[in-house]
Amino acid sequence: MPKLKKARRNKQATPIEDKQNYAYKSIVISIILSLACLTISLFFNGELISITLSGDAIWKLIDIIIKVFSILMFFLFVIIVIGNYKELTGKPMNWKELLFVFIISLIQSILNLTVFIITLIGLILVIIYLYLSQ
Repeated sequence: MPKLKKARRNKQATPIEDKQNYAYKSIVISIILSLACLTISLFFNGELISITLSGDAIWKLIDIIIKVFSILMFFLFVIIVIGNYKELTGKPMNWKELLFVFIISLIQSILNLTVFIITLIGLILVIIYLYLSQ
């Protein structure tokens, strides 16, 4: 038995582990943001919170913008979560997953026709952008 103890070397993270840790943190942050956007969307689209107290057109426009923006941000953050998870597992994203998130996003806006149409156009534009940027 040697009398001198060997100094322990600290295990340093490799660049691959750093990228995986960053991806996991990105997934968690995106989940939190998507849940926040979903909550805002459900409150406004479910008419639990309404800012159109008077018949003023500006407040109705702001209400529609908040509804559409929260749905589009929910869609975008969920797509980021799924994409990062699929990148970590090494699998491509299916069209079924994209279609599922698309339908969930449209269901949120089904109570108001104006919000539904604007959301549908926005979701199609986001999908086209993501397809062309890959």
